[in-house]
Parts: sequence; C-alpha cells; structure tokens
Amino acid sequence: MSNRAVRLRCLPDGAFQNASELGWKGRTLELDITGCELSQGVLLEIEAGSMLYFGELVRNDGSTASVSVEHSLDRAKLEPIQQTWGG
Repeated sequence: MSNRAVRLRCLPDGAFQNASELGWKGRTLELDITGCELSQGVLLEIEAGSMLYFGELVRNDGSTASVSVEHSLDRAKLEPIQQTWGG
C-alpha cells in the first residue's frame, strides 16, 4: 500500500480535504479518509501529485473509501498545451 497524501473535494464546489491513497484495484482507488465527511455516491475530484482523478464514491466505511475513477488527467502533460493556448 502506498499511503501517498492526496487532496479531495466534492464536486462541484466542495472544500479540499486531506486523505491518503491506499492503492488501486483496477479502476477503483482505495483511500484512507479518516476525518473526512463524505457520502456514498458523491462525485469527487482527487489531486495526487501531478494527477487529477474524477470519480464517484462507491463505498465508505468511515475510515476507508473506494472511488470508481471515471477520468484522469496528468497535469504535467497538460502544461505545454496550457502554455501554448495561454491557459
């Protein structure tokens, strides 16, 4: 298990909360969400290093959660495009 620090927020306009990445099971991201208030079914944005993940919280047992990741974006790869287009 990786235990990498991540930040997550409920979409569309939730405040960022800290969590830890526990690992991946296919397209499902397992998180330690101790101290986070999240409801099953909520849509999430997750920042992990240069990566952004977007998905749905499919399981929450209070301290750990599973997020079905639907989209991912590598911001490092996006940076040259943003510079070109002035973003």
